[in-house]
Amino acid sequence: MNKYLFRHLKELEEFKLDKKTALITDIDGTISKIAPTPEQAQISPSMRSILIKLRNKFKLVAFISGRSVFDAQRMVGIDGMLYVGSHGLEYLKNGERNTEIDLEKYLPSLKKTFEEIKTCDLAQIPGIVFEDKQLCLSFHYRQCENPKEVREKIIDALRSFPETKKLQITQGRKVVDIRPPGHDKGLILEKIIQRYQLKKVIYLGDDITDSDAFNKLNELSAGKKIKAVSILVLSSEIPNYIKKSSSFYVEGVDEVQRFFKWLLS
Repeated sequence: MNKYLFRHLKELEEFKLDKKTALITDIDGTISKIAPTPEQAQISPSMRSILIKLRNKFKLVAFISGRSVFDAQRMVGIDGMLYVGSHGLEYLKNGERNTEIDLEKYLPSLKKTFEEIKTCDLAQIPGIVFEDKQLCLSFHYRQCENPKEVREKIIDALRSFPETKKLQITQGRKVVDIRPPGHDKGLILEKIIQRYQLKKVIYLGDDITDSDAFNKLNELSAGKKIKAVSILVLSSEIPNYIKKSSSFYVEGVDEVQRFFKWLLS
């Protein structure tokens, strides 16, 4: 089990004092509390105010989200940040969306999958929410009466469609995603580290897809390429193996904000 962050803050003093530190974080469940639907999630004014101060203190503040990149930017609503969407598949540069993949190659398969989903039994399940984010299709089942059963139905349905053999099925907190293969938060994190020549990185996440980032930081740290710490925002929805891959944990979004205040103190 990783360590409770607030008992080990001294281990992060060198990150706090170095203006070249990069702070990179997920959004939902990390700086914004999980909501019944993605549209209902919000970042509090106090959190936004702290993020602005962190942007002014450190070399880089970045967000890597499962949301589309424009939705991530809309939700955070702060200029001068790096925004990465769709689990690392797209990012904003000079206000324009750039992709890490050959977009045209996968759009037909994603579109056909979404059309098939709309006509199958899944569309009749009360509480299920579908999102078409172009590069990623998301199926939220948080509001369903039997979430575990619904999750299996979603995965079984996706695996039955011929087009999904060209794609990747992943899971998160009460969500199943289908997206192009070969990219994840770990790979985009490594590219960000190289692009910005980062030497110290703090990464925060709360979900299964964040384990790719945790593992990449562990790999780079072991090779002494960077100094990094990863912080898991704990929840009952996270498997134990995710807990083991991060350096520290905190208990919820309020403690993330408390940690950010410490970084500014």
